[in-house]
Amino acid sequence: MLCLKSETNPAWVEVAVKNMEAIMIDHAHCERKAASNGISMILRYPEKAELVKAMIDLVDEEMEHFRFVFDELQSRGITMTRDKGDIYAQKLSENIRKQEPQKLLDLLLVDALIEARSCERFLLLSKSPMISDELKEFYHRLFASEAGHYRTFTDIARLYFPADTVKSRLEELAIIEAEIVKNLSNLPSIHG
Repeated sequence: MLCLKSETNPAWVEVAVKNMEAIMIDHAHCERKAASNGISMILRYPEKAELVKAMIDLVDEEMEHFRFVFDELQSRGITMTRDKGDIYAQKLSENIRKQEPQKLLDLLLVDALIEARSCERFLLLSKSPMISDELKEFYHRLFASEAGHYRTFTDIARLYFPADTVKSRLEELAIIEAEIVKNLSNLPSIHG
């Protein structure tokens, strides 16, 4: 799917559907962190007008998704807990180069990969026969949006860097991402 080099372990889906409360709480935190990341990109690169415009739209949409997930938690009587962190995103972020302009490219492509993995996992949840039709629809709506976010990050990357450079680095990072996913322990979290 999209640029991913590996599929999610089917055992993750089993863990996820048995722990939907934990998945939904983690999902809320993922949406909140995605919005924060967009704001961070604006603060880090204010001179890049196209990036700023795209991040404004992304932040708005991610906060809308956060509200959507938060409201869903509330309607189910589920109280949000503190964020437990995201080992997957942390490990992937360790591969971001420190020097500019490579850092900008890597930030965009790591974000693209995270969105792609979220997209894949939302699709898996939306197809699971073990969750309610209501939750299937919930995750299916978010699936398409995550694919759009992936595209936003890759489009911005191609705006500031040659297409061949973007393609080559995305390939490198996607191979690293696949290895990270292979070694995940199937925790009840969106990227677990």
